[in-house]
Amino acid sequence: MDADASTERAQYSNENGPAARGGRERWRMIMTASVGNFAEWYDWGIYGVVATLIAQQFFPAGNSALALVGAYAIFAIAYLTRPFGTVVFGHIADSLGRPKALTFTIVLTCTSTAMIGFIPTYASIGAAAPLLLVLCRLIQSLGTGGEHATAIAFVYEHGASGKKAKAVGMLSALTLAGLLSGTLLATGLSAILPDGAWTSWGWRVLFWLSLPMGLIGLYVRRNARDGEEFRQVKNHQRRKAALRSSPVLEAIRTSWRKILVFVAFLGTWSIVSAIVTSYLATFLKQNHALTQAQAYGANTTASASAVVFVLLFAPVVDRVGLSRATVIASIFVAAAIVPGFLLAGTNLAGAYLGAVLLGMAKGVLAVPSLLAVSQIFPARFRVSAGGLSYNLAASALGGTAPLVAVALNEIFGSSLGFSCYIVAAALVTLVIALTVGRRWMTESAEHPGSLAR
Repeated sequence: MDADASTERAQYSNENGPAARGGRERWRMIMTASVGNFAEWYDWGIYGVVATLIAQQFFPAGNSALALVGAYAIFAIAYLTRPFGTVVFGHIADSLGRPKALTFTIVLTCTSTAMIGFIPTYASIGAAAPLLLVLCRLIQSLGTGGEHATAIAFVYEHGASGKKAKAVGMLSALTLAGLLSGTLLATGLSAILPDGAWTSWGWRVLFWLSLPMGLIGLYVRRNARDGEEFRQVKNHQRRKAALRSSPVLEAIRTSWRKILVFVAFLGTWSIVSAIVTSYLATFLKQNHALTQAQAYGANTTASASAVVFVLLFAPVVDRVGLSRATVIASIFVAAAIVPGFLLAGTNLAGAYLGAVLLGMAKGVLAVPSLLAVSQIFPARFRVSAGGLSYNLAASALGGTAPLVAVALNEIFGSSLGFSCYIVAAALVTLVIALTVGRRWMTESAEHPGSLAR
């Protein structure tokens, strides 16, 4: 391990860590990041909730299956700018501080999301409609690519020693609550508005609401400040006149093997998150045993279950450690996905039970996956390295997951094809957690306040 990293740990071990600060201040900072994250992930989630309507509005009429594939293809294309978001905002976060990066990302994401609500339909402007949709989604993804890794690092560094998972769990719960709010609003508006109003303009309200949400998040973040660990690293580097000009390049130079392995490690989370967030609503609406309101209701149940199980599992992660928690979560996902989707494709009771299982899988997997994004890498390039791992996995596997699900569902005529795809990803994460990942998690015990066991 390099001398700078050793010096960083020695420097930090001789100073008071985050636990020395008042608990109220610490949790205020965690909520600061989380509330803004709520707004940004509301933005990201509503696309999946109304994907079938987007297919109808922005693609030629006559082939609904092809239009849906087009809508999810744009969903996948948008992920291409996520790694670039890491490069841009990871540099800002690791060089200038986490709060500065979080300010830029929330403005970018919420503005581009609101603009989707103003795009005219395909019937009005033709091929320009999907092109404008792609542009808005690419800008939105750029902001999201920098937001989440920065927010995770921010709350990790503000979390008390021995309670890092609880801090990340709070962020994860409010992130999922942002996604949940989109499904709740879609359920309420689709039930209140006449069918014609909902399908013609009502769905656009979901996107317009991102502007006031973003303003609230920006206001809450106005007094955010970096955590003690990151401030110690920057002070040490300034005294040595060693402030890196490019944390991203340093991360690639010193940790490229670890980054690549953690792309595969985070694959399960990327797939499960995208499937439950952005494909489950479509899957449920294709179940002819359910009305549209019942499908939205089951989808909302999945999101609510995910929030509940994030909060329940976070203290467990603090007790058993990151490695063991990842093993538990991977096994649970592998066991729950197939019956979850099989049940969701049956009757009303089965749809709700299946939605609960799928939400549980997402909730249990969230905390160890996102905790690893920050814990595995040192503070001086934590956002850059963790963000690259997270966003490369999201781009390659998360962005394509709904498209793969649609394709496999068409080929096999059931949910078994893409369910087995998710199981295979969970087994890859399990193997990494039991082998090289376990060693890296153990080594990360040398970072302050980690959970390596």
